[in-house]
Amino acid sequence: MTEFLDLEAQDGVRMPWNVIPGTKQESTNCVVPVSAIYTPIKAFPELPVLPYSPLRCRTCRSVLNPFSIVDFAAKLWICPFCFQRNHFPPHYASISDDNLPAELFPQYTTIEYASPEEAQRPSMPPVFVFVLDTCIIEEELGFLKSALLQAIGLLPGHALVGLITFGTLVQVHELGFGAMPKAYVFRGSKEVTKELLLEQMSFFAKKPKPATGVIAGVRDGLDAESIARFLVPASECEFAINAVLDELQRDPWPVPSDQRATRCTSTALSVAASLLGACVPGSGARIMAFIGGPSTEGQAAYLIRVN
Repeated sequence: MTEFLDLEAQDGVRMPWNVIPGTKQESTNCVVPVSAIYTPIKAFPELPVLPYSPLRCRTCRSVLNPFSIVDFAAKLWICPFCFQRNHFPPHYASISDDNLPAELFPQYTTIEYASPEEAQRPSMPPVFVFVLDTCIIEEELGFLKSALLQAIGLLPGHALVGLITFGTLVQVHELGFGAMPKAYVFRGSKEVTKELLLEQMSFFAKKPKPATGVIAGVRDGLDAESIARFLVPASECEFAINAVLDELQRDPWPVPSDQRATRCTSTALSVAASLLGACVPGSGARIMAFIGGPSTEGQAAYLIRVN
């Protein structure tokens, strides 16, 4: 128990397992599912701060860390997530078994970077994605609409806003299309990957899809106009959100009297997370989910909760 408490104090992460299953069969045999509670603003009095940019994998964009496999002779490192071999840049030329950079120290599994280049870049506005459950009674839905409009009115004008509604299906609303309400619909029982989301939502209609690498943001392959269709400044989306909420009704799919409503919470949250990861990677974003009951549809029976 002491070991788990020490790890939580060091990284702000609590998990039911300290080893992730390596195969699908091992995952199926787990009585307790693999999940995590992560506290991103946990105070670390002795947290190391590195005055340079993180070294990222060229394929999955993960960061060099103590779990990476390092070949000191060839001056390369292997990503522990995708197993891509990456060469060290010239300023890592003196790296050796006795001369490790701080990000490879075993005790530094959580660190911060204070890159001068990052500090000079214009900061991204805060991003809020509202995820609304429509499997609730009409009265509650009315109160939810009113509260949502009030909340958006309190946001800074430059804050980006997205809207997703779900019940049996997940609907991602295109707030940048002000002429009429428009949404992209996904089945709640089907796993929606980031690649499928980008394809189905026409992100590459004007700009060809990059052949290799991770697609994340304008810098890594997406068109700014495509992103602006789904994430709109709060000062510009009032009419579009009003139009969506005026038409928003309870989930129309029938529910047998002896069953709960078909609520695909996990799929809706997965779509929201994939949308943010693709459009605004590395920015300050928050998913605001308003849920009226337990998840009964979708791939995941348990959700990762972030404190």
